[in-house]
Amino acid sequence: MMFLYSLKLFGSNWVKALKFFLFYVVVWGICFALLLPCFFCFKDLVVTNFKDLTTTFAGVFGSGIGQGLHMLIGAVFSTLVAAFQANAGMTVYGLVVMFIILPYLINIGKYAFCEMLYSYMTSKNKIGFFSALVRGLRRSVFFAMLKVLYNILFFAVAFFTVYGFGLIDNGIFVEYFLPIVLFVCLVLLFSLHETTILGWMSASIVFDCNVFSAWRKGFKAVCRHFWATLGTTVLYFVLFWGLTFIFGFYCLIILVPAVTVLLCVYNMVMFFSSQGMRFYYNENNILTPKKLEEVDNFNKTAYIL
Repeated sequence: MMFLYSLKLFGSNWVKALKFFLFYVVVWGICFALLLPCFFCFKDLVVTNFKDLTTTFAGVFGSGIGQGLHMLIGAVFSTLVAAFQANAGMTVYGLVVMFIILPYLINIGKYAFCEMLYSYMTSKNKIGFFSALVRGLRRSVFFAMLKVLYNILFFAVAFFTVYGFGLIDNGIFVEYFLPIVLFVCLVLLFSLHETTILGWMSASIVFDCNVFSAWRKGFKAVCRHFWATLGTTVLYFVLFWGLTFIFGFYCLIILVPAVTVLLCVYNMVMFFSSQGMRFYYNENNILTPKKLEEVDNFNKTAYIL
């Protein structure tokens, strides 16, 4: 049900999602400009290592997806090693832009988007993206910083896990089992990562508390409906990685911002539902948790009697 109501809330707030998407594009444009020195420095290296992997990015429509994924994992690792050997300073600079500056700015934008959703869900108030950005800036800058640090640890674990699969040279495993094992591994890793921080941003916005208290409140909210929350989160990443493996890595250009927006909406729906809070999911309908329905019915009956 959380998945369904997330889609309904997204449908009634697509204009807000579009504003966040425009912010997303601007941030990517800024970071792309920052990465231009790395592009010119390592252009020949990247072209050399990836020139034979074109079909790998085409998903199941390319030939030999298992072998292609195995080659892709090896190419990414060898490119990083060669880049450090060629120019360590420029490589570190590029990694800082991609894994610190970019996600930091995106997380600030996500916080503002969730502020807009919070105003709509509680009272159907409509506030602008810039207003939400300024209103939540005091909390969002510190939240974004801690989340970036947490994500770096996660991406390190994910990278070395995937690299471990790339070390397996057994032909049968690579050809027939690597895509399935890699798909399951990525879905589980990303789902568990998202589940541990799912209510963090929502708790910070709803209760206006510091980031450490917000994480505790958010994690408690997840634990109240843990299996339902985990199952819905897994569904999101099954769709994300399933479409990526089917249509290829080119579709990540569309999938990454789309899933980012949907997870923000799902974040708010999950937290409101877990807290037993009523909220608008469209212009004319309010979702009332079951416990509140029971209380309302009891009060109504008591009043009639």
